[in-house]
Amino acid sequence: MWIYISLIAEGLLAITALYMVIRDGTKPVRIWAWILLIVFLPIIGAIAYFSLGMNLRKEKLFDLKREIDYDQFEKFIAHYSAIAEEKVITRADITTKYIHLIRLLTRVNSSLISFNNKVRILHDGPDTFDSIFEACEKAEKYIHLQYYIFIDGVLVDKFIDLFKEKIQNGVEVRIIYDAVGSWELSNKNIRRFEEIGVKIFAFMPVRFGRLARLNYRNHRKILVVDGRVGFTGGINVDDKYIKDDPVLGHWTDTHLRIEGMSVNFLHFVFLSDWLFVSRENLIKKGMLQKFDAIGNTAVQIVSSGPDTDYPNILQQYLYILYQAKDYVYIVNPYLVPNATLSLALKTVALSGIDVRILLPEKSESAMIHWTVRSYLGRFLEAGVKVYLYQTGFIHSKVIISDNSVCSIGTANLDVRSLEQNFEVNALIYDEKVTLEMKKQMSLFVESSRLLTVEEHRARPSSDRIKEKLARLSSPLM
Repeated sequence: MWIYISLIAEGLLAITALYMVIRDGTKPVRIWAWILLIVFLPIIGAIAYFSLGMNLRKEKLFDLKREIDYDQFEKFIAHYSAIAEEKVITRADITTKYIHLIRLLTRVNSSLISFNNKVRILHDGPDTFDSIFEACEKAEKYIHLQYYIFIDGVLVDKFIDLFKEKIQNGVEVRIIYDAVGSWELSNKNIRRFEEIGVKIFAFMPVRFGRLARLNYRNHRKILVVDGRVGFTGGINVDDKYIKDDPVLGHWTDTHLRIEGMSVNFLHFVFLSDWLFVSRENLIKKGMLQKFDAIGNTAVQIVSSGPDTDYPNILQQYLYILYQAKDYVYIVNPYLVPNATLSLALKTVALSGIDVRILLPEKSESAMIHWTVRSYLGRFLEAGVKVYLYQTGFIHSKVIISDNSVCSIGTANLDVRSLEQNFEVNALIYDEKVTLEMKKQMSLFVESSRLLTVEEHRARPSSDRIKEKLARLSSPLM
């Protein structure tokens, strides 16, 4: 009796999952991958799909967020973008070369460019957290921060001690942490934040009956102090950035400190996320800070996620690749590109542009390691130079091109970052900043080894099998 009931339940679960997969109708390759998994492993496949595969873009989950974003910001966007484009034309500098990219990101993402910014590249954890804590100590009104990962440890304790003091002095502190990425943030420390007066919310907590939310994560790292200083990049609140990882060793990453008008636009990304998690609307008239001429660096904040109509960061990467005249250098730990990005990388390299990708030799998991390796052969054959970083693990998400443009942010080169996660990049149109990052890239290369076509072809059969098996999971990522 119970056997028949379980078989019927299993069948209904699989049929429901198959119906939802076909109804999704996004990408044939992705759909067939899910169909095969559900057919051959009905229970595991169905649960995996409901947890990781459902497309909520068609649902109304993000409507409130999108509606408030544009209702509050629409008039300013129209007014400011016209002024910004006039400045681009009259400046006759690097921004003129990229005016079509600036227009694209303004139209599809309300990514407004600003010019009077001061940007400092922060290398690794100690440099980044020294700068962050220095800025927080000077806070007079508020500190707003969100990170994909908060993990119990020295850094969390230091934030709690600092926030306790600042809140006693009248500073408001708001925190967003991703419910999945910060799985190791203990309830004890969440309560410690709450007890000292921090307003803290998890982004899309995963609960029974809402497993599809597991698929959409907030991978952003943003900190804004008084609307005047902003930080973003690849670094999370994790002690391995100051103590090294016991398995992978030194954890290398890249972050940014920004001052100037662009902090407003980075802050807007946080505020729209805050509205989504807390229902507290802080996006109000007069929210934008006015700045004197702090610097002369042009910055465009680019965000993307399932609440946007276009894959904005993917569009950013594609444009930089196809606009390149001399070179494109990329540092990124997770190279699992979709067909569009993969074709762009190979096309640009085949055209004679110097395309270099720097990846970590070691990875956090065997699945990620072999999936990434499964893509390298075609890139090497097309002329892409692949460097494998040897000194620990490199987590930076950087792209630079032609001594002109530099992108530093949170987005990886995988399907999840480019299509499903909430991400944010700072796109910098500045020769000085780009050359500084190019110099840092040279230091990364010195700590790396060049993977040759010959070496890759001579890899053992066992590696090829692992790559092929791992590659099967890439459409599901």
